[in-house]
Amino acid sequence: MNNDQILRDLDKHASEFNLPVLDNAYVEFAAARLSAFRDSQAWLIVFEILGFSTKEVEFVDDLYAYGSCVSSEGFIGAEVPVIPDSEQPIFDANTRECLADWSQWSIVKDGDRLSFSPTIEEYGEAGIAIQGPPGPGTLREIELLRFLVHRLGEHLFLDDEALLGHFPTCKGLVKFVQTTRWQHPDVADDEKPSEKISMRSLIEALAKNDSSIFEPGRSNTDWKFWEQTT
Repeated sequence: MNNDQILRDLDKHASEFNLPVLDNAYVEFAAARLSAFRDSQAWLIVFEILGFSTKEVEFVDDLYAYGSCVSSEGFIGAEVPVIPDSEQPIFDANTRECLADWSQWSIVKDGDRLSFSPTIEEYGEAGIAIQGPPGPGTLREIELLRFLVHRLGEHLFLDDEALLGHFPTCKGLVKFVQTTRWQHPDVADDEKPSEKISMRSLIEALAKNDSSIFEPGRSNTDWKFWEQTT
């Protein structure tokens, strides 16, 4: 591994907005996860960004990949982590406006219907401020997803097998580092990955096959950080 070249490549991807932008205007941010895999020959870094796509009007898990075993680095596509429940719709079928009621709502994950009736206090524990009485349209889509992140945690992300299934040329790689807390560059503000200890140490750790070298730095991957800066 040529560490300096890899960091230069990541900087170039960031300059082209082909690295996750956590304050993306079109994908409201809920949570992120960084996964790194390697074997004796190859390495792979995958970012997962959970959010609500205002263009597609759906919940998404956007995938960005970089590594020696992928032919094209950057954004590779999106998974849909949860879908609306047909018995209790989140969106109006015609206008696509949000119908979610903060007092009671449900979603479908992996074919299972999950129902929720959170209290205002439970929303508060998730960092979500509820204003006013319940009713259709009183809970924004991103608030619903952020509450799910608070309640379900990493279960909303892909498992390792499903994640590596997106990269058939990276077969046999073993999980090296996985975290939801690291210092991510502010791509929209022209910050470079090479400026962050998290990215520099991760590349060095992969090169030396020593995960203890990885330093996450001062984490900024909580949605509240980006909510305050947009």
